[in-house]
Amino acid sequence: MSSLFDILDFAGIGLGSVQSDDEMTVIPLVGGDRGDVASPSSLKFERTTGYGEMKFSNEDEKPAIVPSNMMIRGTGAQDHAMSGSGIVKANSSESFNNACCIEETQGGLLSATGNDEDILPIGLRKPLLDYGKRSEKGYSKLWHDIKGWLRGMNLGRRSAAHLRYFYDDKNINQALEEFAASFEPIENQIGAVIMFNGVPVGIEIMPSADHWDAYWQQLLRGCYGAELLRMKRLGKIAPSTLILPNIPEESSGEHVKEILIEFTNHLREEIIPILEQISVSDNRRIGSITSGLETRMITTDSGGGDVILQDSKPIYISLVL
Repeated sequence: MSSLFDILDFAGIGLGSVQSDDEMTVIPLVGGDRGDVASPSSLKFERTTGYGEMKFSNEDEKPAIVPSNMMIRGTGAQDHAMSGSGIVKANSSESFNNACCIEETQGGLLSATGNDEDILPIGLRKPLLDYGKRSEKGYSKLWHDIKGWLRGMNLGRRSAAHLRYFYDDKNINQALEEFAASFEPIENQIGAVIMFNGVPVGIEIMPSADHWDAYWQQLLRGCYGAELLRMKRLGKIAPSTLILPNIPEESSGEHVKEILIEFTNHLREEIIPILEQISVSDNRRIGSITSGLETRMITTDSGGGDVILQDSKPIYISLVL
């Protein structure tokens, strides 16, 4: 049984200065492009072709990656989320028929325009790490989990499994927008290690800085930020703030940089042993190799997610821990 750290391949990846807002800390991962894939702007959501079916198109001459558990929310139509990640061949379209409806009683099919994109929060990504549930062609398969995830937040709505009850709440939406402002991308950022109260809860690595620029808000706002806000509302996380190092007022820019690098390296020394201790209980290929890209679903003791490889090298990693 291998450790999670063994399969991540951090070669060529460095650490940026720590970013923190209350209980959430983000350690940026920086580096060059890790794969030869389509730019994120080439990937388009086309429509839902039926309940539980999401169709994407790729206008590039290279294959495109659909981020794991991407959700599309529209108006007057049934919102949907991917059960995992996806690959769309060059100059092609692809339908994924194992997607989830995330509104229990809403009818109508999504079109290509007028939609919001996000990533499912941690608590709803984890149920889809069950291979049977992930591969199931059942549009209602996440409704029970959505009901449980919404329970206790007093959103003033009925008990139906409508995930938009959370994201459409004005106070929640404002809090998420303010929260995201603390974690804007830095130069050459391709990913991040995300922590709640000093404990790693996610690792996200994109094929390029362009991909991170395209999806960081969906991840840090819609996925991790949403989960943290829910936990705070339900009293499931103790209030905490990361104490950043003291920086004297007279410090030069270089001195500030040195202090932050030293602090980041200290955190790294704490995080790596934690990742080395996380064992992988399952590591299976999902589907066939598509356009030279291989998707593997990783399962750990408390989470897991998707790793996409190109030439046996992981170029996309999305794991909740």
